[in-house]
Amino acid sequence: MNASNSLETWGNAETMNMNPIIYQNILESRYFQGLYEKTTYHEVINEVYNQVTNIAPFVTGTTPSTAFCCLYKLWTMRLTVKQLENMIDHKDSPYIRAVGFLYLRYVCAPAQLWDWLGYYLDEEQEVNVASGPKPQLMTIGELCRMLLTEQKYYGTMLPRIPVPIARDLEQKLADYDREKARDIKTKRNDDDEDGDYRHSRRRSRSYSSRRSRSRSSSPPRRRRRSRSRSPSYRHRHDNRRRDERRELDDYERQSRRYDDRSSSRRRNDRTERDDLDDYDRKQRHRHYRSRSRDKRRSRYSDDSSDDDSSRRRRRRRSPSVTRERSTEYAGNRSTDSRN
Repeated sequence: MNASNSLETWGNAETMNMNPIIYQNILESRYFQGLYEKTTYHEVINEVYNQVTNIAPFVTGTTPSTAFCCLYKLWTMRLTVKQLENMIDHKDSPYIRAVGFLYLRYVCAPAQLWDWLGYYLDEEQEVNVASGPKPQLMTIGELCRMLLTEQKYYGTMLPRIPVPIARDLEQKLADYDREKARDIKTKRNDDDEDGDYRHSRRRSRSYSSRRSRSRSSSPPRRRRRSRSRSPSYRHRHDNRRRDERRELDDYERQSRRYDDRSSSRRRNDRTERDDLDDYDRKQRHRHYRSRSRDKRRSRYSDDSSDDDSSRRRRRRRSPSVTRERSTEYAGNRSTDSRN
């Protein structure tokens, strides 16, 4: 076996650090004796998938359960790190995952328990932990927290964790809970800001298309987890995604500010053009009025440059000439009447 693929164990290699009572009852169980025919890892996993319905240590009294018989059978095979990773990340049965976590709690070195179990504290998949007629459901996350903090497990004793390591686990759990509460509060505030921003940018085409892409209904792909990862890695990843979203929002705000500034500049330019057009119209109108006024003034002016025809026209329209002609016409008529 490859050294990097072997699990570091501790304690009693024969009893799997189990309580003597349950250990003896497992060896004397007929069901466990029937498991001698299962000689491969996959055969035992199929047995867990088909037969295990709860993860309680006893069925009735001191009779060992199917789950703990399969658990000790797996210990006789000395599982590798890769096999344990496949168990605790199994997609078909939560009981296969629960048996994998119990295996780690019994034989894994206490200093490595947090690296194995700390990543699954938020798992919502449920398992039955009671053997009675009424099921008692518990999530995988609650099971991992229980295995990290408790010494008793439904009528049997778990291996004792050294006091310094137990205190370190309690501190890590407290830090994890505080960080989780802070992330939930930050996420709630971000959701409120996103809601307000969506309401203000409802008619933006680019924003709506981007939101539709982000709301795709495709199920998330399960990533392969590494034992070196801890919840802090996941929170850092979430913070990085939140920072990217904020940068995108800042870019959208700047773009909107630039559009508003451009539109106001265009309005100002249009206003200036309108004012200039009004000024030009006023100037033209003033020029036309001055020209017409000059024409009226030149009609009766005694300009020496006028020609003879214009003088004759003015004389013809002169009041004195008109009076003389009318008097002469009246005298002519009276002479004709006398004759």
